[in-house]
Amino acid sequence: MTPCTGLTFVACCNCIIFATLNVEWYRTLAVEMNRKPKGIIYPKANRINFVELTPLPLGPSDVRVRTLATSITPGVERFVLTGKSITSKEIKFPVLSGSELVGEVVEIGSNVIDVEVGDYVFVHRVDNWLELTPLFGCQAEYVVTNQANVIPIRRQPEEKDILIGLVAYAISAVKKLNLEAIERILIVGLGSVGLMLAEYLNYKGFSAVDACEKYQTRGLLAAAKDIAFDILDFPSDYLERYDVIIETTGRLLILEQAMKLLKPRGTFLLVGNYDEMKLDYRLIQDKEPIFVTSIRTSDDDFFEAKYLLSEDALPVEKFLTHRFPVSEYEQAYDVALNRADAIKTVLVW
Repeated sequence: MTPCTGLTFVACCNCIIFATLNVEWYRTLAVEMNRKPKGIIYPKANRINFVELTPLPLGPSDVRVRTLATSITPGVERFVLTGKSITSKEIKFPVLSGSELVGEVVEIGSNVIDVEVGDYVFVHRVDNWLELTPLFGCQAEYVVTNQANVIPIRRQPEEKDILIGLVAYAISAVKKLNLEAIERILIVGLGSVGLMLAEYLNYKGFSAVDACEKYQTRGLLAAAKDIAFDILDFPSDYLERYDVIIETTGRLLILEQAMKLLKPRGTFLLVGNYDEMKLDYRLIQDKEPIFVTSIRTSDDDFFEAKYLLSEDALPVEKFLTHRFPVSEYEQAYDVALNRADAIKTVLVW
């Protein structure tokens, strides 16, 4: 495999180690940029492939980025793999996978002002692809995207920078809550989102967080106090204990079971991926719960996330549980989507 930037990297247990290459790499850059990049697509439901892609031409506000690392976001990819979209009612194949990448800028448009060639960046959306449906579209060795989708890292990149999007998602969700008026929170599901929410709440000084998670290996990673394997495992003294219940699993019916744990007029914060709102209203109406959705992440959230990671304010290394070279993408997706101990799976390009 050819090196991914002017720096090469090797996956290790805790980080991506970068080492300077000789100038020969720069002589091949023009050739690399002119060939079609490869990426990971779903040609149809329940199929995955690694193929050549055709990006749209670089526009005046676009940047071209050569990928260092991407990650697999199970909540998003399970939906897409089964033929569902998290952004619209229907999905049109083929779909390019991936919702985040860290890379190096190799070309910029004439109107780009925030980044320069050679900068390291985090990218959270790439929609400049020909004949592809790019929900986020980041699993490719080269990408072209608008500068609005690029967060400059401003330093040597580290593997943890792939988590900028996840941290930003947690920040955005917590902004929906008035923590000063809340006594206790329950997080349902300790996948990457649930675990990061617990960490960010703890960083904000809110430690009265419990969780429900069926896999013990994930519970051991959580910054939570009391953890149950199942909603039905909570004893009677937990009834009407929580001001907020955060649902991260994408299984809305679990809220009917969790209703007994919510205080009257408490809040359900929905941060999972859902297709239809199916709840038996008769089972929830007496509590008069408030439903709050959280899906959008602002630029301020991304920049705060970058700062927190730069300052080592959150213990995020434990989230990076598996690493694979992109040539082993099939095994990587199998691990990411099916193993209980997989939190964030990194693909090294």
